Parts: sequence; C-alpha cells; structure tokens
Amino acid sequence: MRFAVFAAAVLPALSVICAQERSPAGSVTIYVSPDGNDSWSGKLPSPNASKTDGPFATFDHARAYVRKLNKTGLSQIIVQFRGGTYFLPQTENFTAADSGTAGTEIVYQNYPRETPVISGGVRVQNWTNTSGNVWKTTLPASIQYFENLYYNGVRRLRPRFSAYVGTYFRNIGPIYSPTQTSDCSILVQGSGWECFDRFQYNSADPISDTWKNLAPPANNPCKQPAGNPALAGDIELVNFEQYSVSKLRVSCVDTTNHIVYLTGDTATEQYHPSAHGFIPNHRYLIENVRDELTRPGQWFLDRSTTPWTLTYLANPGENPNSDTVIVPQLPQVLVAYGLQYVTFRGLTFEHDNYTMPAAGYDGDSDIIAGVSFQNCQYIDFAESTVAHTSGAGLEFISCVQNTKPWCVNNSTSAVTAHNVIENSAFYDVAANAIRIGLSGSATDTDSNVVQFTTLQNNVVEGYGRVYPGSQGINQGEGHDNLITHNEVYDGYKGAIHVCHCASSDTNPPFANDNTISFNLAHDLFQGLMNDSGSIYVGVGNIAPPASGSGNKMLNNVVHDVNDSTAIGDVDGYGGDGLYVDDYTGNVDIENNLVYRVSGNAMSFSGPRVGPNQQSTVKNNIFAFARQSMINAYDPYVFSGVPPSPLFFVAISNIFYFDRNGSDSTPFYVQGGCVYAGASTPYTGFQQFDSNLYWRTDGTFATDPDAFHVQVKTDKNDNCGATSLWTWYTFAGWQAQGEDAGGLVKNPGFRNPAYPADDYSLPNGSPGAGFTVFDVCAAGVGQGPWLNNPYKAEGLDQCRAGRLNGTFDPPAVPATFPTATFNPATDF
Repeated sequence: MRFAVFAAAVLPALSVICAQERSPAGSVTIYVSPDGNDSWSGKLPSPNASKTDGPFATFDHARAYVRKLNKTGLSQIIVQFRGGTYFLPQTENFTAADSGTAGTEIVYQNYPRETPVISGGVRVQNWTNTSGNVWKTTLPASIQYFENLYYNGVRRLRPRFSAYVGTYFRNIGPIYSPTQTSDCSILVQGSGWECFDRFQYNSADPISDTWKNLAPPANNPCKQPAGNPALAGDIELVNFEQYSVSKLRVSCVDTTNHIVYLTGDTATEQYHPSAHGFIPNHRYLIENVRDELTRPGQWFLDRSTTPWTLTYLANPGENPNSDTVIVPQLPQVLVAYGLQYVTFRGLTFEHDNYTMPAAGYDGDSDIIAGVSFQNCQYIDFAESTVAHTSGAGLEFISCVQNTKPWCVNNSTSAVTAHNVIENSAFYDVAANAIRIGLSGSATDTDSNVVQFTTLQNNVVEGYGRVYPGSQGINQGEGHDNLITHNEVYDGYKGAIHVCHCASSDTNPPFANDNTISFNLAHDLFQGLMNDSGSIYVGVGNIAPPASGSGNKMLNNVVHDVNDSTAIGDVDGYGGDGLYVDDYTGNVDIENNLVYRVSGNAMSFSGPRVGPNQQSTVKNNIFAFARQSMINAYDPYVFSGVPPSPLFFVAISNIFYFDRNGSDSTPFYVQGGCVYAGASTPYTGFQQFDSNLYWRTDGTFATDPDAFHVQVKTDKNDNCGATSLWTWYTFAGWQAQGEDAGGLVKNPGFRNPAYPADDYSLPNGSPGAGFTVFDVCAAGVGQGPWLNNPYKAEGLDQCRAGRLNGTFDPPAVPATFPTATFNPATDF
C-alpha cells in the first residue's frame, strides 16, 4: 500500500507555489526555458514579442552566468527553470567556483507551478512498425550503449524467460577446481577450490549454446566457436546468493557438462564464504536473450551490426512515434565537487546511464550515483525528485584518497557537512536511492567523513529495481547525521542502513551519534532477499571488539517484511524489523513499532561487543513476527565462547504474538541460541526487565516452553540445538533473575489485527513501565507541500490521512518475481 507522498508532476509546482516572480531587494533572478536562447539576457521568464530577448536555453549556460556574476550586495541569486525536459548534452558539473556564501545563497529551482526535468537521456524517435506489435528504429551513430529504457515514464524490461518479469531457475551448485586460480579462490575440503565465475545448471533449465546474441570469446572453456566481439557479455545473469545479489555477464555455455561460465566473479567474503557463490538450489534469472523477445513491453538493443537497431514490442494502444521513449546516455546527470551554499529546489533529475562493467557486478561494490555531491557543504536538496535511474540515485560522499573512480578529485582534508535532503521523492531507482558516506577506510577521520547531514520528510519508493540487493537510504562512515520522518517502501532489501562496513580497520572513527527516528518502512524484501534488517545499524568491528557509540533508533514504524522463505527458499532468513549487527553496541532503541515481519522483530547479530557497550531496547512494541520478538544470533560461532559482557538490556517493551514453538516455523519470544555457558548466569549476557508479554490465545503464562537457555554446546558447538535447551515457564524465567517486573497481560491495543493494524492504546499504559507513544508519528511529517496527516488515532486512520491522492508518486512496477506471506494468516 502506498502512503501519503507526492506525484513528481506536482511536487515542484507546490514546493514554490508562493514564490515571487519578481526578485526581492538584494536578489537577482534569471530564467531558463526550453524555448529560450543562450544569447539572450536570461532576465525574462518568456521570450518577448519580437523574440529578441528572453530566458536562457540551457542549464550549463545559466550556471556559467551565475559563476561570473558580480555578487556584491546580493543576498540571493535565483535561477528558475520553466517546465519541460532539458536533455543535457553532457553531465552538469559544479565546482567550488560555483558556490555561494553564508551571506549570498544561490538557488536553482522550478518556476512557480511548473515542472522542469533535467535528463541525462535522449528521446528515441523515427520508429517503423514492421509487423503486428513489433516496432523498430535505427539509432544514430552517436548513441552510447544503454541497459535501460523508459516508455511514457515507466521502466521497461529486456527479454526474460517465461514471463515479462522472468522466471527463477535454481542452480545445481558451484564448480570446483583442483588448482587455485584468481576465479577459483576458496578451498573447500574434500571438493577443491570453489570457483566464482561459473556454476552448474539443471539440465532441464532452458540454457542454450545457440542463443543469437551469445558471443563466446576465442579459446573459451566451453569449446564453442568465437562469437561477435561486439556482443561479448550481452546476455546477463542475476544470481541470488544468501544475502547479496550479483549481476553477471554470460561468457559461454557448456551444454555437455551443464556449466555456465561468466565474464567475472560473483562476490566472495572471508568471514562468510558459505553465504556467497553459486549456492545449491538458489535462484538465478537470465536476462536479455534475443530469442526470448516475445512479450509486450519488452525491448532489445541489437549491436551485432552498425548502426544499432532497437526493437520494441508494443502493448495494446501503444505507438512509440506518438509516445515518449527515452534511453539514458550520460553516466551521471549532475556532479558537484567542493560546492557550498547552494540550494536545488523543485527540480527533477532522471535518466543517468550507469552500465555494468565488462566483468559484471559482484553484488557488493558501490554503484555510481546519477546525482553526486562530493566534498560539499551547506547544500540543500529540497522538494526535488530523483527517478528512473540506471544506478544509484543521490549521494553525498567524501572523496578522500582513492575513494571511488567517479570522484572528481580526492583530498585528505575533505569536508562533507551540514547538507540537507528534505521534502523530496526518490522512486524507480535501480540501486540505492540515497547514499550518505561510504564504507570505513583507513584514511577516515572524524573531520573528513560525512557529518551533520539531515534527511527529513523524503519518500523513497521502488528502489533496487535493477540491483535488488540495494537499500533505500544507505549511510556509511559518518557522525551526527539525522535520518527522520522519511517513508521508505517497496524495496527488495532493507530501508535504512547505517554501516561502518569495514572489518580490516584497526583504528577507525566508526559511525557515531547518528539518529534514525520517526521513519516509516514497509513492504520490504518481497521474497527476493535475506538478512540485514529493515532498519540496520552495524558500526563495530573485530580489531579489537569495538563499536561506535551514541547511535539511536527512535519512534520508527516497520511492517510487512518478507524474506525469501516467502518465495520457497528453504534457507531464507532475516526478514527482520530492527537489526544491530555484530560487534555493534551502545545503540539506543526506543519507542519503535514493528509488526508483521518474517524474521525477528528485533535482532542482534553475533553478538560480540566490548565491555560496557550493551545496547538498550526500551519501550518498543514488537508484534506478529514469525520467528521471535527479540533475537541474538549464535554468540559463539566465531570464537567458541559466548561474550562475557552484558550484550543488551530489554526494558518495558510490549511483546504481542500469536505463535509458539510448536508451529511449523517455530517461534520463540527470545530467539537465537541464547547460550549462557555452564557457569555463566544468563543475566550476564542479556537482561530483561519489566516487559509485557501477550499471546493472543491467553495461555502464555502457563506455557512450559515459554523461554529457554542453552547451557552447554554439543561437539560441533551448534547453536539452537533444542535437545540442549533448558525450558522455563514465565515464572521460571523470572526465577532465573530475568524480568522481575514483567507481566503477562493483554495490553489493550485498539485493533492490532490485519488490516486495521491499530496499535494505539485507548486505555493508556498497560503497565510494566510502558510509556504510551504516538504510533502515528512516523513517516513524512509536515512540510510546505503537505498537510500533517497524523491527527487521527491508529495506523488505519493514519493511512486514511496519508492517502489523499494528491501527493502519491506513481506506482513502480515490479522488476523481479516477488512473493509475500498472507498478512492475515501467516504472521
């Protein structure tokens, strides 16, 4: 279900509806229009009657004009764009020379009530109807290779098997080599060196060595004749691993031994080797096979001869000559380096042209962003839209030292600070919608990582549409950042991700004092992905066991999360609500509402933290999770012993559920191994106090298997071996020193059942120290373009307030086969 958000077509108009067309004192306004001319003055919003003066025609000319303008005595310089699409001839580049100052702000914005679109693409025309619904056009020689196409503002897909979005096949497993090579790099005892550039497919799968656009290289291992070099890697494979997804190019097919060879490797990871590679029975999908171009809405770019030919299969009523067909061309739409004191308001950025490298995408590397701010300060990105991307959407990053290949420059004195992303929409994004900072690096310091950034009142919808292992909002190393009142939904991975994400640093600054608050995250994973949680914090590492501090998850709402068990994966897991990763401590987790998740409502990975680094889980509502209310994964899997310090405390939470340990998917209030050791009190590991429990059948107080502790390990140190568990009733649990102030009591929610989902408490606090909080406060809040929708009580009424129809962005069609559990019966 889509909540109160805004259509891109009306957002920019509303954002400056009160803007004055006449410049105030101390301000200069210039204009840009599709029917303008760069030889004119730019001081008129429309051409004059004699067509001798009027607005500028191009973004770049306006930027250059502002750079040269004498700014003495000016408090503001405004560039207003008239409605229409501006097809950029090259990436729009800003540098420090384009900056404003604290006393002179520079604003690039839409003209009142009009919608300018800044596009990195080109419109494709001159189509010929060759037969039925088949349309073809010959492309100009200047066209750059592209992997995405948009028809009337909707992403269309290339040919896939069996259905428009494709059909999953399941691989047999990896291939092993008797010798180590760069592609076969992990030794598996008894099998050999596991290879990551090939896999064995099922003989029943429709894999062929005669596909028209399969182009094996010379001397290939499949012993096939060499193909057209222009088509090398033209066919792509999407490989669903344990918690990442690689996208690779097919090199050749060995139909005798049923092996597909790729042009590069999928991801590998030292600490989790079994989670990567071509895992037996895991899904894969084949894309861009010319022979499968049979379904309306699909397209194919034929590069076998020059000039290239583009074919489109029209849906009923479509005519590409009268409709709008756009293909992306520029690798990035806008790049700013060292820019300060500039506002971008009411603009729409679309159609960057990120294409996969020749070796494919390994499922782990960062993907270039269409709009990139590097080493920038005091930038306000407001009431704008980023949509229809081929890569990531918007980023604010520090380019420090050999940071990323798309960095304009690198500086160890980089500063990325005091930037704001607000009241904006991000939808139909191929990878991450918003990226703030990058993974930890040895060159990071507290002064050069991303800091004092605010993300507020944004809507992120339909992300990961090409690279499904992508998050909605992704923050790397950074401190004092605020992510608040955003709505993130319809994604194939987690919604908000704050991660140090570097295991090799010995003395990193970590990610500290970041706040994730009042965000609404829902309809996530959708049967495609596993792991990482919907809202995630991972800010620790192994050397030594250490963690960032001061990070907070406050007043967020997370619901309807479905990991890959929903689509039939037997090893699917981790469709979690809130997630704190291994070695991460000192996280304050309060006043959150989490319900209908396929994994754990609250999950701790590992867990291993240093002394006095326990996290606090306080005053949350956790409901209807399929596996557990609060979970600590195997605490000794790496070291063989559980952690000695206290890992977390759970205080005054409400746990509301209808499942038990005898269900087909066993459910436990406190999940995971919960091993305490033969001589270690369980209360030295996890401490529960004054929580309220309610199972809807009313029998939890007398359940003999309500809680458990694994007090010893078996010979393999297995976690979760139920034969080794000691079971307790609630009273027995209290006798162990846990939850002395806890209660088994119906909390009195107004109507928590689907589809009402009303977790308000009309009778006030149910006790156990729980403090009532506003369950309607999460999500997009007030702004100049949106009335406050949170006046009614209950989430069902919250939805009614949000769904006013005016600000909904367009629905983003699925790009992969998805699956969910039944929300009425399966949670």
